[in-house]
Amino acid sequence: MNRKQFLSTVGLGAAAVACSYCLGGCKPLDNPITAPTSVDFTLDLTSPANAALTKSGGYLYQGGVIVARTTSGAFVALSQTCTHAGGTVVYNSSSNLFYCPNHGSNFTTTGAVSNGPATSPLHQYVTVLSGNSLRVHS
Repeated sequence: MNRKQFLSTVGLGAAAVACSYCLGGCKPLDNPITAPTSVDFTLDLTSPANAALTKSGGYLYQGGVIVARTTSGAFVALSQTCTHAGGTVVYNSSSNLFYCPNHGSNFTTTGAVSNGPATSPLHQYVTVLSGNSLRVHS
């Protein structure tokens, strides 16, 4: 074997190992992701703990749910756990999408998958604004 053949063989072997490692770390969980089913809580929007929701683009987490105020000012509540591999999603106001930083899945404000690797949507909850109280429920 000459030097060129040796380097080619070693390079292909290293690439194969790297690919299997990377792809192996990006597999879905063995247990399916389940969203909270009996959700019913109310957020006082005058409370400092909920200040993130007083402006468009803000979001917070409560009981397994991400509650966001979209760029249009509407309130949205979705399960906070990515359906691909269990990461915690964040709201990206510049794209008006929910984003999983672990593997790059994006979800619309209704929870639908915008792009994968996730294939299942996030669960959407009902939001009702009454004065300064925001109720989130199943």
